[in-house]
Amino acid sequence: MIRTGKFTCALLLAAACAVAAENPFIGKWKLDPSKSQFTGTTFKWEDAGNGKVRWSSGNESMTFTTDGKEHPGLYGRMVTVKQIDPKTWERTTRLKGKVVATATDKLSDDGKTLTEEEKGTHPDGSSYHETDTFERVGDGSGFFGTWKTTKVDTDSSQVMSFAPNGEDGVNWDIPSQHAKCALKFDGKDHPASGPRVPKGLTLAATKTGDRSFDFVEKIGGKEVYKGNMSVSDDGKTLTSKGSAAGVNEPTTEVYDKQ
Repeated sequence: MIRTGKFTCALLLAAACAVAAENPFIGKWKLDPSKSQFTGTTFKWEDAGNGKVRWSSGNESMTFTTDGKEHPGLYGRMVTVKQIDPKTWERTTRLKGKVVATATDKLSDDGKTLTEEEKGTHPDGSSYHETDTFERVGDGSGFFGTWKTTKVDTDSSQVMSFAPNGEDGVNWDIPSQHAKCALKFDGKDHPASGPRVPKGLTLAATKTGDRSFDFVEKIGGKEVYKGNMSVSDDGKTLTSKGSAAGVNEPTTEVYDKQ
Protein backbone atom coordinates (compact mmCIF):
# COMPACT_ATOMS: atom_id res chain seq x y z
CA MET A 1 0.00 0.00 0.00
CA ILE A 2 2.84 2.39 0.78
CA ARG A 3 4.47 1.78 -2.59
CA THR A 4 1.15 2.10 -4.39
CA GLY A 5 0.38 5.31 -2.51
CA LYS A 6 3.70 6.86 -3.45
CA PHE A 7 3.22 5.81 -7.06
CA THR A 8 -0.29 7.30 -7.14
CA CYS A 9 0.94 10.56 -5.63
CA ALA A 10 3.67 10.73 -8.25
CA LEU A 11 1.12 10.29 -11.03
CA LEU A 12 -1.14 12.99 -9.57
CA LEU A 13 1.79 15.37 -9.22
CA ALA A 14 2.85 14.72 -12.82
CA ALA A 15 -0.71 15.35 -14.02
CA ALA A 16 -0.90 18.63 -12.07
CA CYS A 17 2.40 19.77 -13.54
CA ALA A 18 1.17 18.92 -17.04
CA VAL A 19 -1.96 21.00 -16.52
CA ALA A 20 0.12 23.90 -15.20
CA ALA A 21 2.49 23.67 -18.17
CA GLU A 22 -0.43 23.87 -20.60
CA ASN A 23 -2.13 26.74 -18.75
CA PRO A 24 -0.18 30.01 -19.13
CA PHE A 25 -2.18 31.69 -16.36
CA ILE A 26 -0.91 29.40 -13.60
CA GLY A 27 1.37 31.17 -11.14
CA LYS A 28 1.70 34.43 -9.22
CA TRP A 29 1.31 37.85 -10.83
CA LYS A 30 2.15 41.30 -9.44
CA LEU A 31 0.54 44.54 -10.63
CA ASP A 32 2.87 47.06 -12.30
CA PRO A 33 1.15 50.48 -12.09
CA SER A 34 3.76 52.06 -14.38
CA LYS A 35 2.66 49.80 -17.25
CA SER A 36 -1.06 50.04 -16.47
CA GLN A 37 -3.62 52.58 -17.68
CA PHE A 38 -6.29 53.63 -15.17
CA THR A 39 -7.42 56.95 -16.68
CA GLY A 40 -10.44 57.81 -18.83
CA THR A 41 -13.22 56.73 -16.48
CA THR A 42 -15.95 59.20 -15.50
CA PHE A 43 -18.38 59.80 -12.67
CA LYS A 44 -21.02 62.41 -11.93
CA TRP A 45 -22.12 64.36 -8.86
CA GLU A 46 -25.52 66.04 -9.08
CA ASP A 47 -28.05 67.72 -6.82
CA ALA A 48 -30.60 65.10 -5.71
CA GLY A 49 -32.77 67.59 -3.82
CA ASN A 50 -33.48 67.94 -0.10
CA GLY A 51 -29.80 68.54 0.61
CA LYS A 52 -28.72 65.26 -0.97
CA VAL A 53 -26.03 64.56 -3.56
CA ARG A 54 -26.21 61.74 -6.09
CA TRP A 55 -23.02 60.04 -7.25
CA SER A 56 -23.24 57.87 -10.36
CA SER A 57 -20.91 56.00 -12.67
CA GLY A 58 -22.17 53.64 -15.33
CA ASN A 59 -25.05 51.65 -13.86
CA GLU A 60 -24.02 52.31 -10.24
CA SER A 61 -25.26 55.17 -8.05
CA MET A 62 -25.72 56.25 -4.43
CA THR A 63 -26.95 59.33 -2.57
CA PHE A 64 -25.53 61.08 0.48
CA THR A 65 -25.47 64.37 2.36
CA THR A 66 -22.38 66.45 3.14
CA ASP A 67 -23.23 67.05 6.80
CA GLY A 68 -21.29 64.10 8.20
CA LYS A 69 -24.27 61.74 8.47
CA GLU A 70 -23.87 58.12 7.42
CA HIS A 71 -25.62 56.76 4.31
CA PRO A 72 -25.66 53.42 2.46
CA GLY A 73 -22.92 53.18 -0.15
CA LEU A 74 -22.11 50.51 -2.70
CA TYR A 75 -21.71 46.80 -1.99
CA GLY A 76 -22.78 46.91 1.65
CA ARG A 77 -20.56 49.83 2.60
CA MET A 78 -21.67 52.83 4.65
CA VAL A 79 -20.44 56.27 3.61
CA THR A 80 -20.00 59.52 5.55
CA VAL A 81 -19.23 62.76 3.69
CA LYS A 82 -18.45 66.04 5.43
CA GLN A 83 -17.94 69.41 3.75
CA ILE A 84 -14.90 71.08 5.30
CA ASP A 85 -15.14 74.23 3.18
CA PRO A 86 -16.60 75.16 -0.24
CA LYS A 87 -13.73 73.37 -1.99
CA THR A 88 -13.11 70.39 0.28
CA TRP A 89 -15.08 67.21 1.09
CA GLU A 90 -13.91 64.44 3.40
CA ARG A 91 -15.29 60.92 3.01
CA THR A 92 -15.13 57.90 5.29
CA THR A 93 -16.14 54.42 4.15
CA ARG A 94 -17.04 51.70 6.63
CA LEU A 95 -17.84 48.03 6.24
CA LYS A 96 -19.54 46.24 9.13
CA GLY A 97 -18.72 49.22 11.33
CA LYS A 98 -14.99 49.21 10.54
CA VAL A 99 -13.28 52.02 8.64
CA VAL A 100 -11.80 50.62 5.41
CA ALA A 101 -10.96 53.89 3.60
CA THR A 102 -10.81 57.66 3.99
CA ALA A 103 -10.62 60.21 1.20
CA THR A 104 -10.29 63.95 0.68
CA ASP A 105 -11.69 65.64 -2.44
CA LYS A 106 -10.39 69.10 -3.30
CA LEU A 107 -11.50 71.49 -6.03
CA SER A 108 -9.01 73.73 -7.78
CA ASP A 109 -9.50 77.50 -7.50
CA ASP A 110 -10.90 77.66 -11.05
CA GLY A 111 -13.25 74.72 -10.40
CA LYS A 112 -11.99 72.78 -13.41
CA THR A 113 -9.83 70.19 -11.64
CA LEU A 114 -10.62 67.79 -8.81
CA THR A 115 -8.03 65.91 -6.77
CA GLU A 116 -8.96 62.92 -4.62
CA GLU A 117 -6.53 61.42 -2.12
CA GLU A 118 -7.58 58.08 -0.65
CA LYS A 119 -5.99 55.93 2.03
CA GLY A 120 -7.17 52.57 3.25
CA THR A 121 -6.39 49.06 4.39
CA HIS A 122 -6.91 45.68 2.77
CA PRO A 123 -8.36 42.66 4.60
CA ASP A 124 -4.84 41.28 5.14
CA GLY A 125 -3.89 44.46 7.02
CA SER A 126 -1.72 46.00 4.31
CA SER A 127 -2.33 49.66 3.47
CA TYR A 128 -2.67 51.58 0.22
CA HIS A 129 -2.47 55.22 -0.87
CA GLU A 130 -3.88 56.57 -4.13
CA THR A 131 -4.22 60.07 -5.58
CA ASP A 132 -6.53 60.59 -8.56
CA THR A 133 -6.80 63.73 -10.67
CA PHE A 134 -10.01 64.56 -12.56
CA GLU A 135 -10.95 67.20 -15.10
CA ARG A 136 -14.41 68.62 -15.52
CA VAL A 137 -16.33 67.42 -18.58
CA GLY A 138 -18.99 69.81 -19.83
CA ASP A 139 -20.99 72.15 -17.65
CA GLY A 140 -21.13 72.18 -13.87
CA SER A 141 -20.53 74.25 -10.80
CA GLY A 142 -18.56 73.46 -7.67
CA PHE A 143 -18.47 69.72 -7.09
CA PHE A 144 -21.52 69.14 -9.29
CA GLY A 145 -20.94 67.92 -12.84
CA THR A 146 -19.16 65.12 -14.70
CA TRP A 147 -15.52 64.35 -13.92
CA LYS A 148 -13.00 62.33 -15.94
CA THR A 149 -9.80 60.78 -14.59
CA THR A 150 -6.62 62.17 -16.16
CA LYS A 151 -4.01 60.87 -13.73
CA VAL A 152 -3.76 58.06 -11.17
CA ASP A 153 -0.88 57.72 -8.72
CA THR A 154 -1.04 54.53 -6.67
CA ASP A 155 1.34 52.55 -4.52
CA SER A 156 -0.69 49.40 -5.10
CA SER A 157 1.40 46.27 -5.57
CA GLN A 158 -1.55 43.91 -5.73
CA VAL A 159 -0.70 40.28 -6.29
CA MET A 160 -3.03 37.64 -7.67
CA SER A 161 -2.44 33.99 -8.39
CA PHE A 162 -3.96 31.23 -10.45
CA ALA A 163 -3.82 27.53 -9.66
CA PRO A 164 -5.18 24.62 -11.74
CA ASN A 165 -8.89 23.88 -11.39
CA GLY A 166 -9.07 20.76 -13.51
CA GLU A 167 -8.23 21.01 -17.19
CA ASP A 168 -10.84 23.68 -17.94
CA GLY A 169 -10.49 26.29 -15.22
CA VAL A 170 -8.42 28.12 -12.64
CA ASN A 171 -8.62 28.86 -8.94
CA TRP A 172 -8.31 32.66 -8.83
CA ASP A 173 -6.89 34.08 -5.59
CA ILE A 174 -6.19 37.69 -4.51
CA PRO A 175 -4.34 37.28 -1.18
CA SER A 176 -4.51 40.91 0.01
CA GLN A 177 -8.30 40.80 -0.33
CA HIS A 178 -8.63 37.22 0.97
CA ALA A 179 -10.78 36.81 -2.15
CA LYS A 180 -11.15 33.58 -4.13
CA CYS A 181 -13.12 32.08 -6.98
CA ALA A 182 -13.05 28.53 -8.36
CA LEU A 183 -13.50 29.49 -12.00
CA LYS A 184 -14.33 27.24 -14.94
CA PHE A 185 -14.10 28.27 -18.60
CA ASP A 186 -17.68 27.20 -19.21
CA GLY A 187 -19.43 30.57 -19.39
CA LYS A 188 -21.38 29.77 -16.22
CA ASP A 189 -21.56 31.96 -13.10
CA HIS A 190 -19.28 30.82 -10.27
CA PRO A 191 -19.43 32.38 -6.77
CA ALA A 192 -16.57 34.43 -5.36
CA SER A 193 -15.84 34.63 -1.64
CA GLY A 194 -13.98 36.97 0.69
CA PRO A 195 -14.59 39.34 3.63
CA ARG A 196 -15.14 42.34 1.35
CA VAL A 197 -16.47 40.56 -1.72
CA PRO A 198 -19.98 41.91 -2.39
CA LYS A 199 -22.79 39.52 -1.52
CA GLY A 200 -23.91 37.57 -4.58
CA LEU A 201 -20.77 38.30 -6.66
CA THR A 202 -20.13 35.74 -9.39
CA LEU A 203 -17.67 35.39 -12.25
CA ALA A 204 -18.19 33.69 -15.59
CA ALA A 205 -15.32 32.98 -17.99
CA THR A 206 -14.97 31.79 -21.58
CA LYS A 207 -11.71 30.96 -23.35
CA THR A 208 -10.98 33.15 -26.36
CA GLY A 209 -7.70 31.45 -27.24
CA ASP A 210 -4.88 29.39 -25.76
CA ARG A 211 -3.63 32.42 -23.82
CA SER A 212 -6.75 34.49 -23.15
CA PHE A 213 -10.27 34.45 -21.74
CA ASP A 214 -13.22 36.80 -21.39
CA PHE A 215 -14.84 37.23 -17.97
CA VAL A 216 -18.00 38.82 -16.62
CA GLU A 217 -18.64 39.90 -13.02
CA LYS A 218 -22.20 39.98 -11.74
CA ILE A 219 -23.83 40.89 -8.43
CA GLY A 220 -27.16 39.23 -7.82
CA GLY A 221 -27.27 38.28 -11.49
CA LYS A 222 -26.72 41.88 -12.66
CA GLU A 223 -23.64 42.53 -14.80
CA VAL A 224 -21.24 45.01 -13.17
CA TYR A 225 -17.99 44.48 -15.07
CA LYS A 226 -16.77 42.83 -18.27
CA GLY A 227 -13.17 42.21 -19.26
CA ASN A 228 -10.51 40.06 -20.89
CA MET A 229 -7.29 38.56 -19.57
CA SER A 230 -4.39 37.54 -21.76
CA VAL A 231 -0.84 36.30 -21.25
CA SER A 232 2.01 37.43 -23.50
CA ASP A 233 3.72 34.91 -25.79
CA ASP A 234 6.80 34.83 -23.56
CA GLY A 235 4.61 34.11 -20.51
CA LYS A 236 6.03 37.01 -18.51
CA THR A 237 3.15 39.49 -18.65
CA LEU A 238 -0.56 39.26 -17.93
CA THR A 239 -2.86 42.02 -19.19
CA SER A 240 -6.39 42.58 -17.89
CA LYS A 241 -8.59 44.97 -19.86
CA GLY A 242 -12.18 45.79 -18.97
CA SER A 243 -14.90 48.28 -18.24
CA ALA A 244 -17.74 48.72 -15.77
CA ALA A 245 -21.23 47.94 -17.03
CA GLY A 246 -23.09 50.79 -18.67
CA VAL A 247 -20.00 52.61 -19.95
CA ASN A 248 -17.34 52.17 -22.59
CA GLU A 249 -14.40 53.35 -20.52
CA PRO A 250 -11.87 50.49 -20.48
CA THR A 251 -8.87 50.46 -18.20
CA THR A 252 -5.81 48.23 -18.43
CA GLU A 253 -3.98 46.47 -15.61
CA VAL A 254 -0.59 44.92 -16.39
CA TYR A 255 0.89 42.22 -14.14
CA ASP A 256 4.40 40.75 -14.16
CA LYS A 257 5.04 37.06 -13.55
CA GLN A 258 6.70 36.41 -10.19
